[in-house]
Amino acid sequence: MSSMPRSIVGRVPGCSITCRLVALTILCAASYIVQFHQFVQLHRLDIHQHSPLTKKSQLSSSKNVHIVFSTDCSGYQHYQSIVSYYSIRRSGHLGPTTRIVSGCTPTQQREITNEFERIDPTKQKLRVHFSQSFALKGKHYKYSNKPGGLYHWMNHTTIEESVIALIDPDMMLLRPITPILGMGMVVVSSDGSNDRRDKKKNQLVEYKDKNGRIQILRQSNLPQLPPFITKGIAAGQHFGIGGLWASARESDARKDFREFNLTRVCGPSSPCLNHPPHDDTDTSTHYTTREVADNNYAVGPVYIASIADWKDLLPKWHAFTPRVYEQYPKLLAEMYGFTMAAADRQLKFALSSSYMVSDPRTMSPTESWMWIDEYGESARSVCEGARINRLPDETLRRLKNYGYSYQDDAITINTAGADHSLRLSTTVNDMISQTTPLPSEKYAMISSDVMVRRWTSMQMLS
Repeated sequence: MSSMPRSIVGRVPGCSITCRLVALTILCAASYIVQFHQFVQLHRLDIHQHSPLTKKSQLSSSKNVHIVFSTDCSGYQHYQSIVSYYSIRRSGHLGPTTRIVSGCTPTQQREITNEFERIDPTKQKLRVHFSQSFALKGKHYKYSNKPGGLYHWMNHTTIEESVIALIDPDMMLLRPITPILGMGMVVVSSDGSNDRRDKKKNQLVEYKDKNGRIQILRQSNLPQLPPFITKGIAAGQHFGIGGLWASARESDARKDFREFNLTRVCGPSSPCLNHPPHDDTDTSTHYTTREVADNNYAVGPVYIASIADWKDLLPKWHAFTPRVYEQYPKLLAEMYGFTMAAADRQLKFALSSSYMVSDPRTMSPTESWMWIDEYGESARSVCEGARINRLPDETLRRLKNYGYSYQDDAITINTAGADHSLRLSTTVNDMISQTTPLPSEKYAMISSDVMVRRWTSMQMLS
């Protein structure tokens, strides 16, 4: 096996129109046609066999990491959940996966439960937890289900694992999530740099393990990477939202935060505030500057923390989200609520760029797009034929092999006597794992691009 730097996760946004992001296009093709029942047989297969953990291997094992994500009851997020779980199992992750579902009718609960039991009759690897809807009343902001549902789950469930990783349902795992951060890693300079900011301050650097494999990509100006996740030390994906909220009401505040009142969210003496209380004479009072927020709280999914820290953080996140939404009634309100809650609890996050790549329309400089760029000319054969309204030739060829045709952004089925369910699951499995590995060495832990995922799957099984 060649040396393998890697990132962890990937989203399923809208399909990309550029060759370099064909992974997203292929993933869209696979994901949008995949339904739950077509994966049942695949999910029953336990591909990876593992020996029992020893105390020495606890840190490096994913068995102690419980992956969780929040959804509503829609069919849209249902198939996302199935695809996400499939990727988690295929990556070799050992810990359990729980889907938290909020606001279902009794019938929806019964249907989801029955389907999940068909996937995993043991209920050990794939679990489901139901809660009431936490969508903000009258505003239909469903993303508040994330803090509310997670809080409900932790208050009604016995969790044996000591680390919880919160992802989004549109993410696909490329490799297991472990508590390891900087332990055993050596920093090596990268040729890439963040061209949207001062390169000297924000050069991207890579971390390699003792075997010489590049594992992590992050900005060089961030605080030192801790050895591993434990109480008081959390980790997550470096997000472009940064610490914008920490400039609230300051002269350099962005438009959305010029009148934003942090006290209304966090309280009058919270460390979340961007200045000490006016009547406080204690110089030891903690508060959050823009620099502190940028370096420690500019985090988004994947969120990874000890169960003790989650229990401390969740009441605040749950409470802060509607307060943020009152002043910032937009997408990402719950994410800003999370960062403010982390600041309130002074739970600093070790930020990395290599946990995820997301939406190609933003090309966030805090994500590991540099590694995607490195595919360069080697990706030409995979990207060839991709257009704004046309899937790549490689994708179309594979779909055609199993009786599917493609017209005007739609996948249609040739109904001439065939088991379409079996054929479709075989198609997706073929697209993901039966192709020739690409020559690149680096991949995000979670990635929405199947170009990376296809190569990774071969490496995982080799």
